[in-house]
Amino acid sequence: MGAKVPGEKCYEDLKEIHIMGLMAIDAVGFTLPNLLLLVGLSFFLGLAVEEVALQEHVQGPGGVRTFPILALTGAGFSILEPVYLSVFSVGLLVLGAWLFIYYRFAVKHPAPTEPPSLLFSVSSLLVYLLGPVVLRQPHWVPISLTVATVLFLGARERLHHLAQTIPISELLTAGKFLILTGIIFPLLPKNPLVPFIPVTPYQVWEAVVIVSSLSYGSYLAQKFLSARRSFFLEAVLGGFYSSTVATVLLARSGNSKKGSSREINSAIVLTNSLMYLRIGLVLIFLNPSFASHFAKALLILLFSGLLVAVFLYPRGGEKVEATPEQKLSSNPLELSSALFFAFSYLVISFLIHWVNVSFGTSGLYVLAGLVGVTDIVPFILSVAHVGTVLPPQVIVLSVMVAASSNNVIKAIYLVAFWNLKEGLSSVLALLGLSFGGLLLVYFSLV
Repeated sequence: MGAKVPGEKCYEDLKEIHIMGLMAIDAVGFTLPNLLLLVGLSFFLGLAVEEVALQEHVQGPGGVRTFPILALTGAGFSILEPVYLSVFSVGLLVLGAWLFIYYRFAVKHPAPTEPPSLLFSVSSLLVYLLGPVVLRQPHWVPISLTVATVLFLGARERLHHLAQTIPISELLTAGKFLILTGIIFPLLPKNPLVPFIPVTPYQVWEAVVIVSSLSYGSYLAQKFLSARRSFFLEAVLGGFYSSTVATVLLARSGNSKKGSSREINSAIVLTNSLMYLRIGLVLIFLNPSFASHFAKALLILLFSGLLVAVFLYPRGGEKVEATPEQKLSSNPLELSSALFFAFSYLVISFLIHWVNVSFGTSGLYVLAGLVGVTDIVPFILSVAHVGTVLPPQVIVLSVMVAASSNNVIKAIYLVAFWNLKEGLSSVLALLGLSFGGLLLVYFSLV
């Protein structure tokens, strides 16, 4: 066949562009439900923006009437030229330039009672972008964007309080941790470097990231809610940070008569019940296939502990002012803490490998009982990571033995830092969770 003449090639290119345009229009999803969703989301966002503007005494372009029109404009422009979105892009540039000019004018000529704010400008840009997002993406995407925006708008005072509570040193610590996580972590070797340590550097730092992230979320919540200290709050945060540390702090509060004994007992049972939820979350993030083996036992222990905590909680009896200890621990993202956890993880992995080779599964169960005196998370992560070597039933029983041993140790801590008489309810609950965990695993494996 001969070469195509320029006219024929140009015609075929135009035809291809026309077909692409038709396909893009079909993909846009120009339907009545989508348009109703777009109007509803933009109206909802306009209500939230105007409410915040009234509270903060700021004024700007856009609101409950303008936002739906702006959203429909963005949707219309995206339909006019759906292939490259050139018309929509020009409209975005024009809108951005106009909002910039408006804001500059407001800064130079501020009203005495209405200071300039970027609230309306940023919200207007988001509403304009909602048009093609609603028409081209699944509904959960624009709904999530809108709801997240409204939540941030409503949490202004709390977010400012959080910014004032967390010092710059801790933000720098979080930044360093993000560098190690986002840049260094993907580059780590995924093959074992030492024959007798069956985990890779990638797996070690993966465990550090998972555990530190859960602990940091609890740490931020502690900072964020520091003005609302209570035994219930300390118990919830401790369950996700370190149930052992939280148990000791709560026992000290009971010894110092800083709260009613029933409330402290309830909080202790609560924080140790949430330990099972923390174990489950760590396993889900690390090895979802093995998490399914633990699901039933962990859920039974979690809800059993929660029921006991509710039963122990005082119902209008003792009225003692709750003044729990000040904090759970230091920032879990500090490099020293992360490196210590990584070192612990390596040591435990080596011990698991050595004990399993030298003494078999019986030795592994003994090791699981011994690690209960420390943080059991490195042991759980190590066992799950060497799951290709150990049978699933051995992993499940080892984890439950470690958790039960840890509860027994915390019962001893309770007696040491408080007293047996007042902390008897917590001691019995911890021993019950320990014995119940072993029974659940035994009967599920037999």
